[in-house]
Amino acid sequence: MDEASESFRLEQEESMRQELPDLVPAFDWSHLPADLLIHIFAGLDVLDLFSVRAVCRSWWLNYLVARQLGPCCRNQSPCLLYSSIDNDPNTATLCRLTNKKLYRITLPDPPLRSCFVVGSCRGWLATADEESNLLLVNPLSRAHIPLPPPLTIKNVRGCYTIDGVLDSYHLLELDLVNQGCNTQAEPDDLTLEEGRFYFYLRVTMSADPTSGSCIVMIMHMPSNHLSFAKVGDAQWTWIDVDQRCCNYNDFFYNDNDGLFYAVRESGEVHTIDLNGSSPVVKTILRPIASCIDNYKYIVQAPWGDLLQVWRDNDIDEEGEGRAVQLEVYNVDLVEQKLVEIKNLQEHVLFIGFNTSFFLLAEDYNMLTPDCIYLTDDFMDYIYCRRFNPRQIAVFNMKEGSFTDLFPNSDFLLNWPLPIWITPFYSQENKGSDMKYNQ
Repeated sequence: MDEASESFRLEQEESMRQELPDLVPAFDWSHLPADLLIHIFAGLDVLDLFSVRAVCRSWWLNYLVARQLGPCCRNQSPCLLYSSIDNDPNTATLCRLTNKKLYRITLPDPPLRSCFVVGSCRGWLATADEESNLLLVNPLSRAHIPLPPPLTIKNVRGCYTIDGVLDSYHLLELDLVNQGCNTQAEPDDLTLEEGRFYFYLRVTMSADPTSGSCIVMIMHMPSNHLSFAKVGDAQWTWIDVDQRCCNYNDFFYNDNDGLFYAVRESGEVHTIDLNGSSPVVKTILRPIASCIDNYKYIVQAPWGDLLQVWRDNDIDEEGEGRAVQLEVYNVDLVEQKLVEIKNLQEHVLFIGFNTSFFLLAEDYNMLTPDCIYLTDDFMDYIYCRRFNPRQIAVFNMKEGSFTDLFPNSDFLLNWPLPIWITPFYSQENKGSDMKYNQ
């Protein structure tokens, strides 16, 4: 470079330095007043709240105060939770759908990769370990709550070695007519690890498990019966008050009326009242479907309607289980019928092993309105092909089309099952061991 060119370059750099504003902050953000920081933190998404901890020591301390006060994290982002090939067995990855940002979370034992992740609700996971014990885990706080052992389920018996060590399970048939077990029929022999695929087909919760009033409901085999336990109970209670209390597909708890709503494979809908001394089951929709080959979800829409979602699964040419059709119906309790709908009033719906939930699309960028986001919960396929690819897709109701959300997901392990979750913080949960990626 000649002298004239070098001189011109230096003049231009000096001119730019004079024209650019001073990039040194005029204010030290670590000195923001504590009450202002706490007010700001209260409006953050729960995952953003965890991120601000790394800004400086002052923000970390005020983050801890904000958690103690408990006003934080009312905004929740939908995430896919899964195990990644580049992490250890105890680490879960949260992928926030709105920006695809990844968060790494170290969970308590047993290792996530050894568990059957069978449910998520109110920010908590329901996982079953290799001896088929069910555990509730909050990924953010690492709080974990054991539930009654499988041997307290009405139709489960233990088989023991000569040393008195539990070795396997027997699964008996349930008899709703006589309200007991059919001991004349040959039981199913299950290993300790196999039991979880029979004992926990669905799991949901009525409240935050740390609230002191949470009821956990499970669906179990054979014939998809329901049992429940309050957090802290020693055993499961089988719902046997009606001969039709079987062949369920899905259920959820309605905060507005304090009832569980459950749909059977026929489309019949029950309410289940657990507020008294014994369960009360009422039929609010008579059987609808003559074909029971599809899977049915039940969910309360934000605009007040009760909906059923019918999912048709199939095995494709490559041997992978996939949803091939979704239909959404409004439940008309007056006319006792289902009315198909073609939109979700600008909302999105999340289904899978999670308790189904809605979000308003305009509140979350990157989410497409009137779409259903789904994960694989095709149990027949999962049980036989545990490590095969999983469908994680979005179904556009207007177009009737499926689109894979992670088409090249070599990093995403197929076991444990990926699941939707809205991370949630509750005041009772203290402490955390969470790392996040910028």
